[in-house]
Amino acid sequence: MGNFLDRVFENIREREDKEILVGKKGGKYYSLNFSQLGSMVANLQRELQLSPQDRVVIFMENRPEWIGALYAVLFGGGIAVPVDYLLSERELFNILKDSQPRVVVTSNQNYEKAKKAIEKLGYSARIINVDSLNLLRENGQLEFKERNPEDVAVILYTSGTTGNPKGVMLSLSNLDHNVKAVEKLGFLNESDRFIAILPFHHTYPLMATALLPMALGLPLVFIEKLTPADILSTMNEQQITIMVGVPKLYHVIHHNIMAEIKKLPPLKRRMVEGALKLFRKGAPRKVKKQFFKQVHEKVGKHLRFMISGGAKLSEEVWRDFEAMGFNVLEGYGLTETSPLISVNRPNRKKIGSAGLPVDQVEVKISEKGEIVVRGPNVMKGYYNKPEETAKVIKEGWFHTGDLGYIDEEGFIHITGRAKEVIVLDNGKNVYPEDIEIEILKSPYILEVGVFYHEGKLKAIVRPDFELLMEEGIKEIKEFIKREINRCTRHLQPYKKVKEFAIVDEELPRTRIGKLRRFLLPKVWEEVHGKK
Repeated sequence: MGNFLDRVFENIREREDKEILVGKKGGKYYSLNFSQLGSMVANLQRELQLSPQDRVVIFMENRPEWIGALYAVLFGGGIAVPVDYLLSERELFNILKDSQPRVVVTSNQNYEKAKKAIEKLGYSARIINVDSLNLLRENGQLEFKERNPEDVAVILYTSGTTGNPKGVMLSLSNLDHNVKAVEKLGFLNESDRFIAILPFHHTYPLMATALLPMALGLPLVFIEKLTPADILSTMNEQQITIMVGVPKLYHVIHHNIMAEIKKLPPLKRRMVEGALKLFRKGAPRKVKKQFFKQVHEKVGKHLRFMISGGAKLSEEVWRDFEAMGFNVLEGYGLTETSPLISVNRPNRKKIGSAGLPVDQVEVKISEKGEIVVRGPNVMKGYYNKPEETAKVIKEGWFHTGDLGYIDEEGFIHITGRAKEVIVLDNGKNVYPEDIEIEILKSPYILEVGVFYHEGKLKAIVRPDFELLMEEGIKEIKEFIKREINRCTRHLQPYKKVKEFAIVDEELPRTRIGKLRRFLLPKVWEEVHGKK
């Protein structure tokens, strides 16, 4: 079996008529087969004119051409640098300055921003706009350069929960390890269909939706708008079986389901809540799915697995989805580990854990309680940052910065991020995520961010104003205060939030949904500055 690149190339040559990409434009779907993907790649290669190890920035929204650009670069021996298309011109310039690409591939939507950032570079980088090319015209010259498995294939800039992005260098063998490790788990089959919800510039969706399906020949379907309505309609219309998402997405879906249950007539509501409680203790999946048939029809009646990663999924949400008959698989990884370290299996899972290490990956806990990892998934290092690399890779072990423990059965449990641990004045350690998970058990709270500010534990809360209005709740601040107290009454006194502020906008997050906690004090000041 060759590496994942060999397999994609083979699919293009030997499975020409097999549908592989489904785009969506103006509410209508259009389908591309492997032969058309091959034409797209060949036409882009002709525009790129790459030399081995040339860096190419891909700066555009999720769309079939993004996949074409990725494989045009990788097949041609270049290094792909996927970049978040929502970055500002200044942020894009900083990444271009660091990565020094020869070419930037973009689209109409992002062309002007890319052009302005390139103009400031001080050297001549070319720009290719996919919307100005006819990429599906016949072109027989598809180039495929054999490359060293240890060559850098991709440089990914970390999303920056600390505000300091670094270029993570991943080799062909790093990425290939992850593709094979997932395949070895054996839960995917030939009829599976994936949906592309998350942006490809992040390693988790890059691996799970841009590399894995292409190598296995499984169709990938794009959404047009990043709204729950568009996601759920696409799920059903395109018979999606594998949903790759982040906790924030699953929390929104769960919140909406629970809000609908709350609106049921009293008798029916008690029956549904009783079934949920009963099924949490266990029942055959078929029975659960039958009882919650309407929920499955709305979320996705063909859905086989909800894959969750990028941050920790609330145990409450996970238990409820399982009780409704969904099959949730939570995994754990980082950009620096390509990304997968561990995952729960369909037949071996432990709710609340990050699962078991994948094939060939070793995990241990350091003396400081930090999760450290060794294996073929560990990056080559940070681009242009040897000192930063040496800080995290010591004697072959990558230091994740996450704190946790491994239980007697080998499941990994994450307790917090080393940099995010709050040390109170009395010396006690507080993990803000633990408090947030409890507060989010309130059906009236959509988001919460806990932080330490001016000697106190504080929180920024975004309530579900729609639900509060429906229920006629007018004293919102007082009501939310009672909800926070109710949800955290079992916590030790030092873990309780002393002050909170209410906002009606989303909290600052990375594009993969992680809370940018370092920005919360600024949000707090802004809220109080408005008063």
